[in-house]
Amino acid sequence: IEVLFMILKSYKLYICFFYILCFFLLIVSAFFDLNINVLLNNPNSVLAIWIRNTGEIPARLILPLSGTCLFYICEKWTSKIFGISICFGGSIFLGYKIAKYFYVEENQIAFGVLTGVSIAIVLIFIGKYITFPKKVKNILIIISLCTIVGFFFENVIVEILKILWGRVRFRDLLQESDFTSFSAWYIPNGINGNKSFPSGHVAGAGLSFYMLLLPYISPHWKNRTAICFIIPFVYTAIVSFTRIVMGAHYLSDVTFGAIISFTIVLITLFTIEKYLKKSLCTYMSHDLLEFSYF
Repeated sequence: IEVLFMILKSYKLYICFFYILCFFLLIVSAFFDLNINVLLNNPNSVLAIWIRNTGEIPARLILPLSGTCLFYICEKWTSKIFGISICFGGSIFLGYKIAKYFYVEENQIAFGVLTGVSIAIVLIFIGKYITFPKKVKNILIIISLCTIVGFFFENVIVEILKILWGRVRFRDLLQESDFTSFSAWYIPNGINGNKSFPSGHVAGAGLSFYMLLLPYISPHWKNRTAICFIIPFVYTAIVSFTRIVMGAHYLSDVTFGAIISFTIVLITLFTIEKYLKKSLCTYMSHDLLEFSYF
């Protein structure tokens, strides 16, 4: 427990780097948001189109995976029912997103649901053969619940900000051949139907930072915290770049989207650390009681 309790501290440098970088990008975008889009705009980019279709997959996998964990780890049937419901619901949602981008319009919803149900069945089948040490199970339950809550919070926060900010997308400005509707990221425009700020794709991709939780689950990752940060950081950066290239978002949009998801992940880390600290205190108190008894 004491070793696990030190994991958050090992991320301190990466956390500082992330927020300092985002702060710098927001300052840059306050002056050059529009110029950057004019320079990078290429909506026909194959990479950008592919990322548009797949960039949110990390976020869409959260519910199926967390639901599967709860189904197998929890002992109460009510918890198991909750877990399998989350697994199938999340998988169907994932199937719908896959169908939206990769299936033809005819019977798209039906095939999306079928794809989602198939994903859930596969996960339930695979989960049957995966075992975890007893000491990790409680942490896994907390992680699963936190990631489920984090997923919903990320979607709600992003959608509320999109509606309230009412920022016009760059590609819409191009269609009008008029940049007068452009507004800086720090100026909310109110409810007007435009939803550029912040980027939902990047916020979804940013939930890949849940990879920071791997050291809490497996000893194999305890000395690989750098990898746990670099992989989701690079992935989120790629998604961010392609969203700008597509003309769907500005630099400030993608930066704020990343901030939202990274902050949600950090809240999960703090929650786990709080649980571990409480467990450590309980463990030490138990030892003191035994010592007093003898």
